[in-house]
Amino acid sequence: MEVRIATIEEIVAWWDKKIEKQPNNPAYKVWKQNFVDGNKNGSRKTFFVFDKNEYIGQGTLLLKSNDKIMTDKNKAEVIKLEINPEYRGKGIATLIYKAIEKYAKDNNITTLTIGVEPCEVRNIQIYFHWGFTNFLQCIAETFPPREPGGIGETITVLCYSKNI
Repeated sequence: MEVRIATIEEIVAWWDKKIEKQPNNPAYKVWKQNFVDGNKNGSRKTFFVFDKNEYIGQGTLLLKSNDKIMTDKNKAEVIKLEINPEYRGKGIATLIYKAIEKYAKDNNITTLTIGVEPCEVRNIQIYFHWGFTNFLQCIAETFPPREPGGIGETITVLCYSKNI
């Protein structure tokens, strides 16, 4: 298995596949633009994991945002952890997380943050296991609409941090 910083071309190709599967969902186009722009301007660093050149998962480190509780001078947020279903439960998320944490340490980040929906109990357990035990805040996050002219979905997110 290989974890590495994704190229812009890989990010574009990955999001294009998502958009192809959901062509009428404008949220994917917004997210694609955010990830491409963020990786280009240095506000995000996306990591992909491959098994024999096959994409199996990803995670992103959000280095800059408007939310000073989640990102700031020496604080960054872990976002978009995603593992293909057939690879879940095999330690792949931990592999990606360790690469993200190493990158953060190497770039003078001293605090990592992460958000999780309260219903994602398994993810909460994993994040606690990784050391995200300092509760920061509970927020309502609104996602882009899933259909043209629609209203974005608002979800509750629990936010945690850990010192690295």
